[in-house]
Amino acid sequence: MQRRTALTALGASMLGAMAPAWAQGFPSAPIKLIVPYSAGGGADAVARLLALGMGEELKQGVIVDNRAGAGGMVGAEATAKAAPDGYTVLFGGNPELTIVPWLHPKLPYAPLTDFTPVVLVSQSPNVLVANASLSARTLRAALDAARKAPGGITIGTPGNGTPQHIAVELLKQQTGMDIVHVPYKGASPATVAALGGEVSFALVGAPPLLPHLASGKLVPLAVTQPKRSPLLPEVPTVGEAIGMMRDDDFVAWYGVLVPSRTPPEVVKQLEKAAFAVLKRPDTRAKFAALGTDLAAMPGDQFAQRMRNETKLYGDIIKRFGIKAA
Repeated sequence: MQRRTALTALGASMLGAMAPAWAQGFPSAPIKLIVPYSAGGGADAVARLLALGMGEELKQGVIVDNRAGAGGMVGAEATAKAAPDGYTVLFGGNPELTIVPWLHPKLPYAPLTDFTPVVLVSQSPNVLVANASLSARTLRAALDAARKAPGGITIGTPGNGTPQHIAVELLKQQTGMDIVHVPYKGASPATVAALGGEVSFALVGAPPLLPHLASGKLVPLAVTQPKRSPLLPEVPTVGEAIGMMRDDDFVAWYGVLVPSRTPPEVVKQLEKAAFAVLKRPDTRAKFAALGTDLAAMPGDQFAQRMRNETKLYGDIIKRFGIKAA
């Protein structure tokens, strides 16, 4: 038994010693960037922009692999179970990384332990909007006007268990208003509902809203984050508008993660390549055109953010009994 233990320890130490030398040759083959969403969406567009740039920095192809399904869980699980060698990377977001653990007890991966965060790439503000036919132009006035209208206050979101749904429940609790949450199957249907007057407001990410904000058909009332978004600097936060939810951060973010136990040297190379792309002079403008803000947060801070957000969402989900769709 002692001899076997000694041999095991020796083998582990030899592998550890070999890792830096092996990592120096990384990457020697194309890297697969798993995007757990359908092709053509906002997250996919950001991922492809990043993949192209990282491929140029690493002198090796970075191939986008769309693995949509189960609210992002299919792609996340595939990455978590991949070899920890840096050749399978996740372009993941908060739905499948900080929310689903509270909604799916039998989740086939553990977001906080099965992944090593590399870099937080982008974050898109969630914007509370109203139809332009509503005369009020501030959040407080709009809520008061909607409360007096037939049907009361209704807020459409991309669905049950989304960051937007969680934000609506918190807004309802803090304002004490009778707000009815109306879940749709995605951001686009919720946006259409606001355009058609089916709901008083919609709370969705910025990408599908931008053309309707530009045309004046929808009016932005507030963003659900502590500070104003560089993408919509003229739009106040909920905290500024009504003095509530000042420190709560409900944005849609996306970042690069690898399976845990990926060698630190490989993680550093991926982080360096990603940051090189994010620091390019034209990247911020390209992100803005896609409806998202540049984040560029290093892996250690990204990991802490995931921990903090997981606790925040968990507390709210348990308090209000939020269920998955």
